[in-house]
Amino acid sequence: MKPFGTGTIQETQNQLRHEFSEFAEQWQQTKSVWRDEPARQFEEQCLADLAPTLNRVSSALQTLVDAIHQADRALKDPERISE
Repeated sequence: MKPFGTGTIQETQNQLRHEFSEFAEQWQQTKSVWRDEPARQFEEQCLADLAPTLNRVSSALQTLVDAIHQADRALKDPERISE
């Protein structure tokens, strides 16, 4: 049986990390000139949970990739299920 390809999942995970890094950098630049109450509220209400959420998504994607690899190994050699 052909192994399930995880390249697209890993590419998505890498792209999420890269895009968020660029966004965070851009936000820091914006924040340096946008310093009023609406800016503070925007950051608190819209951005505060973004990084932790993206970290959870990235972690879940990695867990999925690991599970797929484990399933592929188990299908290839059922004696190795515990690995």
